[in-house]
Amino acid sequence: MNALAAELSSGRVLIGDGGIGTRLATLGVEPALQPFLPLAQPDRVEALHLEYLRAGARLLETHTFQANAPRLASLNQSADVRHLNRRAAQIARHARDIFGEEAYIVGSLGPLGQPVARGELVGIHFETARAAYAEQAAGLLAGGVDGFLIETMSDLGSVEAAVAAVRGESALPILVSFAFSLEGVTRYGLLPEEAARALLALAGGPPAAAGANCGTGPMPLLDAILRMAPILQGAGIPLLAYPNAGQPTRRDDGVYYPAGPAYMAGMTPALVSAGARIVGGCCGTGPEHIAALLAGASPRATIAPASIVFGYRPASDEEPFTASHPDATDVSAFGQKLHAGEFVVSVELDPPRSPNPTRLLAAARRLQKFAVDAINIADSPMARVRMSALATGALMLRTCGIEPIMHFTTRDRNRMGIASDLLGAHALGLRNVLCLTGDPPGLGDYAHATAVYDLTSAELVRVLAAFNRGEDGLGHALGQATAFTIGVGVNPNAPDLHAEAERLRHKLEGGAHFIMSQPLYSEEQLLALLDETGPLSVPLLIGIMPLVSLRQAEYLHNEVPGISIPAPVREAMARAGNDGVQAGVDLSLQFLSRVEHLVQGAYLVPSFNRIDPLASLLEELESIRARRRAS
Repeated sequence: MNALAAELSSGRVLIGDGGIGTRLATLGVEPALQPFLPLAQPDRVEALHLEYLRAGARLLETHTFQANAPRLASLNQSADVRHLNRRAAQIARHARDIFGEEAYIVGSLGPLGQPVARGELVGIHFETARAAYAEQAAGLLAGGVDGFLIETMSDLGSVEAAVAAVRGESALPILVSFAFSLEGVTRYGLLPEEAARALLALAGGPPAAAGANCGTGPMPLLDAILRMAPILQGAGIPLLAYPNAGQPTRRDDGVYYPAGPAYMAGMTPALVSAGARIVGGCCGTGPEHIAALLAGASPRATIAPASIVFGYRPASDEEPFTASHPDATDVSAFGQKLHAGEFVVSVELDPPRSPNPTRLLAAARRLQKFAVDAINIADSPMARVRMSALATGALMLRTCGIEPIMHFTTRDRNRMGIASDLLGAHALGLRNVLCLTGDPPGLGDYAHATAVYDLTSAELVRVLAAFNRGEDGLGHALGQATAFTIGVGVNPNAPDLHAEAERLRHKLEGGAHFIMSQPLYSEEQLLALLDETGPLSVPLLIGIMPLVSLRQAEYLHNEVPGISIPAPVREAMARAGNDGVQAGVDLSLQFLSRVEHLVQGAYLVPSFNRIDPLASLLEELESIRARRRAS
């Protein structure tokens, strides 16, 4: 079960965001420009997402309500629909990363501008509608959404086309929402009871949640929820309610919505009592309305903002971990396990894009039940600025008690900065360092930043080895030796394996203690490297990044340096269809079974920091560890 599905089944109230389109209008964005804002002014969309998150929203909709080909055509506009939707999803995800706390992102799929033709209802052909929604869903999925919201629907044909399209692309949760008028019917005469019963009869089963949005203010929408609730709740389907801020009227300065935040807060308990478990706002609702909704729902358990004390406050039922920093000469537990020949397991997590580490640390805590030996903390990967790996690692050690492997690149520091940061890391208790050169700034969001590269990764290994001898880079005494466990990377997919093996040899001669590989997908890739290097003198941890979809596989294979995915693996992902997440895990398990005898550990890299799909892999790794201990 994915994280959003689990949250929907928890019974808690999930606070949604507010009206994106009307909010942008109040900020002066012309209606004709709105659909293209993720491409033209991404910072503006991101800022709005952040406003809603800070107000208390924990379910974000992508700014894609009109981002389908028929709707754009009706506005005499066009766009690369997949690219537009992918970018919008990435912006929402980026906003969540900046915010740093748990939240879910649903891809918004709105009406096509006309209904799907059925009976006497004239409109677009079903297959045309399904294809339009499939194009949109593919882009949203590539952007990393957690689920889909098919919203503001008025006819069943459009709902069926959208659901079929999404299910053809993904197994992620689907939420469906209808727009009812003051008279309690949709634009095409659908009653709330009829809509609810139709959802139960959908091909492939009902959606993960359903309800009403837009159309009316809180009071009429409450009536629609009350009429849908007996049918949907009887099938175990949570309801969602996104009312407008009342009925709009036109004033000299634009459109005015009369329902204020206090009134919305007063209506929230009634919506929750009626069965709504997702409560947000539609047209006319801004961040102040969402903050009021959160206050109105507070008697019912909600996902709410965490109080941050020194970067993190554990949940009320957790005791904070206080790390007792090791003595200067203590080798890390991870390093001791490597030296003892144990099979070790590490999982990589990307640091947050903001000063708030709550979401990252929550993911780290979830990994504790799997007895993970360490968590890799990347150093602004792909040259995109994130919280420093040093600070993130120190927070993780202090609050979670899990040893980090701090990625340390030579891209951003001269040799003085490198030395001072490493000494500071050691003083904070960080002992495991993965020595890397780092992606060039041109790949990231600071393309004109100056790269330093004062040292190579092999030279960085030598600096750390000197520290471990009690010397600095100039051979002067430090006064005390460090106890770093030094790691290096290797790329078995390098175009020149002989040169890659030679670089690895220099790193090992410099004093490296372990090796981590780039993600691999076939035994042949690993054997080719080992044929070139010969027997390794230090442990090798195999990189494993479970695939989640064919599109991701093609992207990694064709566009990401250092990753090569064999054709049979990509073909298997193509056959998997919307079961891509499970297929990716199954392929990783099969690969692991073929190579476990060649390595001393595994290094897992989840997509988008999503831990849950790794569960079966981590359980298998624990079985491997147990077998090795028994032997």
